[in-house]
Amino acid sequence: MKIKIPEIVALDTETTGLNPEKDRIIEIALLKFKNFQIEKKFVQLINPETGEFYSISGIKSEDVKDSPKFKDIVGEIYNFMKDEIILCHNANFDIQFLKKEFERSNFPFPEIRIIDTLLIAKKFFNFRSNSLDNLSKNFNIKRIAEHRAEDDARIAFEVFKSFCENIEDEYDIDFVQKIIIFDINQIGNKTYFNREIYSKILKAIERREKLTIIYVSNKNNEMKKEITKRKILPLGIIEENSVKYLRAFCYLRDEERTFRFDRIIEIV
Repeated sequence: MKIKIPEIVALDTETTGLNPEKDRIIEIALLKFKNFQIEKKFVQLINPETGEFYSISGIKSEDVKDSPKFKDIVGEIYNFMKDEIILCHNANFDIQFLKKEFERSNFPFPEIRIIDTLLIAKKFFNFRSNSLDNLSKNFNIKRIAEHRAEDDARIAFEVFKSFCENIEDEYDIDFVQKIIIFDINQIGNKTYFNREIYSKILKAIERREKLTIIYVSNKNNEMKKEITKRKILPLGIIEENSVKYLRAFCYLRDEERTFRFDRIIEIV
């Protein structure tokens, strides 16, 4: 594989529900891959300090009653994650839950960078579904225990490898690595668009300046997407279902078009 990222920590969490403000983490898996082999791992059931529950993972209250609380292991989790590239599928979910648990434990959140396989699927591919289960089926990756943290973390890493093998022959490797690894400060936005690009476009709208962008667009009836260079005149910004779009005149199509911000990957 041409894309070289020496170390990655694959992360997955299982929780009592979907709301980090009131729900809790009940299982965490951190798998450290070095040269694409597991070097070490941290996998732990967690007592959420709540009443009875039954999660989608199949984990029940009685399964974790004797497990450590998050605050008892927060230091180990911090040390495992600190300064690492963290690989998740739907990073927004796991990171928001972890941030809340760190906050409850009065512990600082580690400095990390993110690779999100959900984001890569949306940006470079046209799958019927971007769920981890569907992606594993598309790449014939065998699952052992769906909705358990260790297996989901492993599957996310295997999906990432398959993504790299599918896109590295089509795009410049340094370019690919630049756009798939992003700063944790972008995690709050559902589409993880580049804030520097967003700022430049705001200025171009204000000044009525033309720009040339590199944009990921759909290919008709194909699994993969294509990257095109577009000369545009930015006109305004709209938002639909929490996704930001740029309204602009496109000189390639000779008409007004909308462009998803998370698919604008460079201004040249």
